[in-house]
Amino acid sequence: MPDELQLPGIDPIQRQRLYQERPWELLPFLLRPCQVKILMVTDRGGSFGSDSFGLSALLSALSVPPGPWARFDITTANRQSDPTASLQNFRFDRHDLRAYSQIWMFGVQRTGDQDLGEAELRAIAQFMDAGGGVFATGDHEDLGAAMCRRIPRVRSMRKWHWPAQGPNGEPVAPNATGVDRHDTRRPGHDTVIDFDDQSDDVPQRITPRLYPSWRPPWSPLLWPSYPHPLLCGPRGVIRVLPDHMHEGECYETQDLSSSLTFDGYTTTEYPSGIAPQVIAWAHVNARTQGEPVHGRSFGVIGAYDGHRADVGRVAVDATWHHFFNINLIGVLGHPDPIKAQGFTATAAGRAALADITAYYRNLGVWLAAPDTQQCMWWRSLWWARWHDRIVMNLRPRFLTPRVAAPVGELVRIGAQARDVLGSVASRCTVWRWVGWYLLRRRYPDLWIRLERYLDPWTPSPRPEPGLEGEVAVPAHAELLLDAVLGGAVHAVARAFPDHSEESRNRAEEIDFAELVGADVDRCLEAVIAQVGDEGRRLGEFGEILRHRG
Repeated sequence: MPDELQLPGIDPIQRQRLYQERPWELLPFLLRPCQVKILMVTDRGGSFGSDSFGLSALLSALSVPPGPWARFDITTANRQSDPTASLQNFRFDRHDLRAYSQIWMFGVQRTGDQDLGEAELRAIAQFMDAGGGVFATGDHEDLGAAMCRRIPRVRSMRKWHWPAQGPNGEPVAPNATGVDRHDTRRPGHDTVIDFDDQSDDVPQRITPRLYPSWRPPWSPLLWPSYPHPLLCGPRGVIRVLPDHMHEGECYETQDLSSSLTFDGYTTTEYPSGIAPQVIAWAHVNARTQGEPVHGRSFGVIGAYDGHRADVGRVAVDATWHHFFNINLIGVLGHPDPIKAQGFTATAAGRAALADITAYYRNLGVWLAAPDTQQCMWWRSLWWARWHDRIVMNLRPRFLTPRVAAPVGELVRIGAQARDVLGSVASRCTVWRWVGWYLLRRRYPDLWIRLERYLDPWTPSPRPEPGLEGEVAVPAHAELLLDAVLGGAVHAVARAFPDHSEESRNRAEEIDFAELVGADVDRCLEAVIAQVGDEGRRLGEFGEILRHRG
C-alpha cells in the first residue's frame, strides 16, 4: 500500500485541497494530469467576474478538477471590451483554435448585434470537424443568437430564432413573457413565487433520459439504466439544475442531411447520420395565480456524440442561467440571507450545488477531443492501479507471467477498479472508456458487432428483450468489460510493482495500449471460454428439461 507523504502541520482541509490541485506533491508517483484546454467565450452582457451575470462561480467550480488525472486550463474571452476576460474584443478567426480541446459559448446578444461573420464560422466549423468539442447556450427568445445561431449542429440542437422561424425553417424560441414561457422557478421558503426565487437554495428537478444496458430478459427489473455521461455524477444521477423564470429550449432536429458552407469551406452537419439527442427535460408547473403559466415539459440539455463520426462532440443547454452567478451564489446585497448566498446558504443547497457542479465538470470531460480523452483514460488507469483498494486486493501470484489469472479474479479486480474510478470519473465515463479504449481500438470489427450490447449510448439498433437468440451475450456484457479492465490493471501492476518517481518517469514514456494489449487478448479468450462453457451447461440443462418424460 502506498505510503503517504507526511507534511507536518497540514490540516485535513489543506490536505484534501492540495490533493485536488497538485496531487503529485502528496503522491510523487502519480502521473501529471492531462490538460483539458477550454476556450470560454461570452459577449456584451456576460462577464467572468462576480457580478450577477458573471461566470466566476462556474470558473471556481472548474478550478476543482474532476480527478487527479485531469486539469481544466481555461482561457476566457469576450467579444467586447471586458477587463474580466483574458482576451478582449475576441474574434474566432484571429485566434488559433487548435490550441484548445473545446470551446464554451455563453451568447447573450440578440440577432444583429455583432453576429459571427463567415470567416469566424469557417474557423469554428473546421475546429469542430477536427474533433474539437463545443458547448453553447443562450436564454429565452433570441438571446445568444448573435454568436450561436449559425454554428453547425449548435444551430439545429437549440432554438435561437425569435419572433419568427429561422431562414431554414428553424423553430421559434420560447417567449420571455406570457403563459407559454418556460418558467421553472420553484417556491423557496414561502408560498410565493417571485423573480428572486431563481437565486435561492431550491433547485428545479429535471428528468434525465435513461439508457438501458442489457440483462437476461427473464429478470427485467434487474436491468440497470444509465443517464447520459453529462448527467452521471459521483452521487448518482444528476436530477437538479438552477431554476429561472423564462428559459430557452433544446430540441431534436429531424434533418440530418444538411451541408453548410462558410467562406468557401463546406461541412456536413451530421456525418454518418449520427443524430443529436435531448438528454434531459425540464418541467413548468402550471399556475393560475400571480403570474399564470401553462404546465409543460421541454428539452433542457442536448448532446451530440460526434466522436462516433470522427468529428467533435456538442452540448447545448436551455439557458445560461444554469451557469451564471445570480442563479448559483445569490444576489449581491439581497436582504434575504438565503437569496444573498444562493445554494451555498444551506446544507440542502450545497448538496444540490455539488450535483450541478458535477454537471459542469462532466461537460469538460465529455467534450474533450479524442486525444485528450485517451490521455485522461490512461492516467485514470494509472491512478486506479495505485488506489489503496486495488493495491490491497491484488493477489501477488497473479502478477507473475507464469500464472494467468482466472476469469473470476479478473472480473473481481475489474469491478473494483470500475467502482474506484467511478467515484471520480463517473461510472458512465468509465464504462465508455473501457469499451472504447480496451476493446474498440483493439478489435474494431468485433466492436461493431458487440457495440449495441456493451455501450448503452450507442445509436445503433438495439435488440428487443426476449427475442430468440438474444440472451447469452447481453448477460455477459458487464462480465466482459470488467474482465478486460481487470486484465489491464494486472498488466500495469505487473510492469510497475513499486511506486516511485522512477516508475512514474517510465510510465510517462510508455505506450499503455501496447502495455495492456496482450492481457486484454488473454482476457477476451478467457471470457470466450467461460461463455462457451456456460453455453454448453445451459444446453445440457435444456436437454434434461426436454426429456422430462
